[in-house]
Amino acid sequence: MKIITSHRDRSAIVSISGRIDVFTASAVGEAIQSLMADGAEDIIVDVSCVTRIDSTGLGTLVGNAKTLSFHGGTMSLAGTSQTLRKSLEITHLVRYFRIHEGIEEALDELEACALSQTT
Repeated sequence: MKIITSHRDRSAIVSISGRIDVFTASAVGEAIQSLMADGAEDIIVDVSCVTRIDSTGLGTLVGNAKTLSFHGGTMSLAGTSQTLRKSLEITHLVRYFRIHEGIEEALDELEACALSQTT
């Protein structure tokens, strides 16, 4: 598994490739928590290169999305596969995330939200 993080103002992007499972979920959680500690209010998790995600991986994403939401932020998933999207819908976990086709779409939504809050 590979994790790459980057910052954009008050938002951050976490790009993950490989599996998010019982063996790797803690590294994903640590990366997200580090971004929150650095002040990221909105986090986009790019899952377009994730090959598999198990219940531990889903739990890590949901737990961090809840924490972020509690502090007024949002977590978006970008590049979700049909399988992942269907899993999120069946388990009703989709309610914890904003779902986007790609990173640019997620960034555009964050920018639009920020602009609407300033006017």
